[in-house]
Amino acid sequence: MHRQGKIAACTPHWPRALSLHLLAELKRRNVIRMGGLYLVGAWLFVQIAETLLPIFHTPDWVLQALVVLLALGLVPVLVFSWLYELTPDGLKRDSGTGAEHSMAATTARRMDRLFFAGLILLICLLAADRYWPEHVAAPPPPARPAPSSEPPAPGEAGPGTPLVDQVDRRSIAVLPFVNMSSDPENEYFADGISEELLNILAGIDGLKVASRTSAFSFKGKDTPIPEIARQLDVHHVLEGSVRKQGNRVKITAQLIEASSDVHLWTQTYQRDLDDIFLVQEEIAGAITTALKDILGARQVKVDAPTADMAAYQRYLHGRSRFYQRFELDQAVDDLRFAVERDPGFAEAWAFLGATYWLIGSTTYASERDRAEMARLAVPAADRAVALKPDMPIALSLKGRLIIDSDAPGRVAEGIVLMERAVTLSTSDTTPRLWLALIWLELGDVDRALPLLESARRQDPLVGINHGTLGVVRAIEGHRAEAVKLVLQAIELDGLAVWATILAIDAVHAGDRAGAAELVAAMLPLFGDRFVLDRSRAAGLLEALRDPALEQAYLQQQTQLRTDKVSDIFTLGPSLMFEHGARAFQLVERNSANGWAIVNSAWLPGMRWLREDPRYYRLMQARGRVEYWDSHGYPRGCRPVDGPDGRHLSCPEQP
Repeated sequence: MHRQGKIAACTPHWPRALSLHLLAELKRRNVIRMGGLYLVGAWLFVQIAETLLPIFHTPDWVLQALVVLLALGLVPVLVFSWLYELTPDGLKRDSGTGAEHSMAATTARRMDRLFFAGLILLICLLAADRYWPEHVAAPPPPARPAPSSEPPAPGEAGPGTPLVDQVDRRSIAVLPFVNMSSDPENEYFADGISEELLNILAGIDGLKVASRTSAFSFKGKDTPIPEIARQLDVHHVLEGSVRKQGNRVKITAQLIEASSDVHLWTQTYQRDLDDIFLVQEEIAGAITTALKDILGARQVKVDAPTADMAAYQRYLHGRSRFYQRFELDQAVDDLRFAVERDPGFAEAWAFLGATYWLIGSTTYASERDRAEMARLAVPAADRAVALKPDMPIALSLKGRLIIDSDAPGRVAEGIVLMERAVTLSTSDTTPRLWLALIWLELGDVDRALPLLESARRQDPLVGINHGTLGVVRAIEGHRAEAVKLVLQAIELDGLAVWATILAIDAVHAGDRAGAAELVAAMLPLFGDRFVLDRSRAAGLLEALRDPALEQAYLQQQTQLRTDKVSDIFTLGPSLMFEHGARAFQLVERNSANGWAIVNSAWLPGMRWLREDPRYYRLMQARGRVEYWDSHGYPRGCRPVDGPDGRHLSCPEQP
């Protein structure tokens, strides 16, 4: 009994004694030290790998696999440390090493020194990552002669002379940053960062910035930097990469002088996502510092458009989809999410309104109710302008919506807003294009021309800029230049609209062979995305060559797209072959905008159209006649009454 009581009294203390003994053994065998040293070494290894792997464009899974392998390696390292000890005679099992041969104490001191050295190095790396982004500046390029104040137009450089050497040195293009994350959704985020930097740089006085559309046309291509700069007519190029993981983002940016392909500046930032606007400001500030010799001192300030990072990321997604004219229904969802999360997010309201308008007034793919989208565009644009009165895209959108409302007296009001939009700094040429199209419709090509020339200079790889300018040049009588421009529009974007309008003009000018020649030149330029347009253009060519095929072609095209009356291959043949009989019927029946009619009316061979009473009635319904009554009719034109009603008389129209 006494022995049993003694055992019972000692039993509660044996787990504690065993724990103390195990802890003492772990310390003696340096298992704890080895674990700490392994963790510090592994963390240092991960930091170095995270810096070096992007240089070789390795996918995200490589770094993720390294982290997993290092985590799994901790267990065998601890087991090895428990079983073996380093002695003067090499590695031996701990159980077979006597106290007189043990070097555990000496090894412990060495491990302590290594641990603290590694810990200090790790702290320094983390501090540098957080507060001191590495900066690498290339030596300044050799001095160059001052550029001419009037750089040559694209494609006019002398033989053997790179055009990029002749352009304004105060110019830059921002290429789409490469998404280094494995998640394809982060592609939108990377594109969005590039677009934000582009917009920030566009606001710097004295710096010419290539537009987003032209710069992004090189996405995914291996075009050399000097060639990109030549096509965009810029002297500098900014490129980079973005890696986003959770709430951390790593951005690498580099500024390149295109003519020499020299890196003027390179910088890497690793930040929390909440600091993304500060990073944008730092990058823009570093660029202005690198270019201070040609720009002078410039201060850059970036105001965060929203404090809600979830709203900001969805906004970047929606804006990118809007620019691509792709997945517009998803763009509506993205932008609605952004404004619901932050009702004060002006930029999100502006692009939501623009997306509503695009769905409601065009035939881009959408499952939404187009009438509802057109209605919702107005309050969205109003909200954007109320929140940020000087946002170019918002002002231009609101002006266009006012003009398209067809309400009496509102055309002039809308033009005022659109004119104000084009005076504000922006990398987006859309406000200039939209205003130029209004002037073209009103017959004021003198006002349309400088806007289109400016848009084309800034956005040289966008087809609509070439095509619209081509129509204006044809109105002025420069037919050869106009043909070249409209064919470039097809080559760039597959836009057959403007070339077809010139073909219509040629037919009515008595040059049917010239029209056929132009349509034949269109055919090889259509890409694989425009197989249907190529087929319909081929049918048009046959009808031009054989008048007996006209009616069959007209009937075929009308039946094919009666619901898409703004399609040039539906309205165009009617304007070309039957003086608009079917075209005006379709417009009156569908209340479509009749843009093919209004954009071709001022061409030299289309006098019959602009003097047709049906055209006058269409323009009256659109509020344009009221504008002419108040602000003057197009040069050489005046309204007269005839047996079929009032119409324009333009005998002196050049």
